[in-house]
Amino acid sequence: MKSSNHPRQQILETASQLFYQKGIQNVGINEIIATSGVAKRTLYRHFTSKDELIEAVMKHRATEWLNWFEMAVRDRGNTAKERLLATFDILREWYASPNFRGCPFINAVLEIADASHPAHDVSVGVRESIRMQIKHLAEEVGVTDAESFSQQYLLLIGGASLMATIEGFSGGANYAQQALSTLIDSSIGKSKI
Repeated sequence: MKSSNHPRQQILETASQLFYQKGIQNVGINEIIATSGVAKRTLYRHFTSKDELIEAVMKHRATEWLNWFEMAVRDRGNTAKERLLATFDILREWYASPNFRGCPFINAVLEIADASHPAHDVSVGVRESIRMQIKHLAEEVGVTDAESFSQQYLLLIGGASLMATIEGFSGGANYAQQALSTLIDSSIGKSKI
């Protein structure tokens, strides 16, 4: 890594961790500066406002999370159906991790509550990336309406994520996985209505 990029990366990683642990609204620029060990001037050279930093953090986190999820799914199972079902094994492990504080993308949308904020678009983009990955797997499985299937999948992942966030219960992924199995079996070979 180039040394000129190092402070920016340090700021991004620090802000990402603080935003996730404490909430975006509860973390000020001064805390990010103090925790990251960079000068205020350095932070403002890379990010002109907190909103710009929030957007950069969300993009950074989205890239990392989507890469992690895609690789984890690819590494699980020998068939598309096994990989689809394994998505909830992967999520259950994430939900059960000691530092899990909810889905950072859902958290950001709820915290910021401004649909025009760039963080909202990043969160929607993550949702769409997941949906497209699931749609592709559904097509491989032979689901006749992969578009609807992928939207129904998002309801399952959203519900499991909220259950894990609100109740601290990673087992919601088990229920979502059972529902997904039923959804897969009922969606294969049926004609569109």
